[in-house]
Amino acid sequence: MTIGSVERVLSGVLTLSAAVIAVALAHREFGRSTGRGAPNTNTPPSYVKNWNTLLQVGELVGSADAPVKVIEFGDFECPFCRRSDSLYRVAASKFGQSVALIFVHFPLGIHRFAVPAARASECAARQGRFAAFHDKLYDRQDSLGLKTWTSFAVDAGVPDTAAFGACVQDVKPVSQIQAGLDAGKRFNVNSTPTVLVNGWRFQYPPNGEQLDSIIAAFSAPIAERR
Repeated sequence: MTIGSVERVLSGVLTLSAAVIAVALAHREFGRSTGRGAPNTNTPPSYVKNWNTLLQVGELVGSADAPVKVIEFGDFECPFCRRSDSLYRVAASKFGQSVALIFVHFPLGIHRFAVPAARASECAARQGRFAAFHDKLYDRQDSLGLKTWTSFAVDAGVPDTAAFGACVQDVKPVSQIQAGLDAGKRFNVNSTPTVLVNGWRFQYPPNGEQLDSIIAAFSAPIAERR
């Protein structure tokens, strides 16, 4: 699909009520103050060059062969990241192997448990359980700081909890988390969740209906896109 054809698709499925977005943005998590106030609610999605470099930075949830890649700069303590993830899961249940999530760590300094949660998720990733751990963190977000990381690991099916516990206690920097933060700086990310779909970056994450339409457009056979 060419950029021009994608623009036509997006113009048809991404028209939001400015009033609705304004209310949502009033509650959105902003990691850094830009000094420029809230984003322009009428800004259309824009295509980001070199977006595919993020495929190596983030953690894959789903099939690497999926034609639609949803990239999220996320923070496990961010309530709007949780909401965005719930919408993605609904879409993934409909589109199956046609869509995959790439979660890029972007823990915000305003959240006490964001970095520890990111570290714990990477410890789970070492045992091939990132996706399940990611889901459990969002499912029990209200228990961060109350529920132990090992308890999350058990719920997520991490096989070696002793190794997991040692990993969580390690104080060395985690390369995958730092890579996400560095990528956020390169791509001028200043809030979570920041969402891209196949390189198209959204000023505000698409709602469920829009996400379905976008995924359907990108995953449709070429002949059907014309």
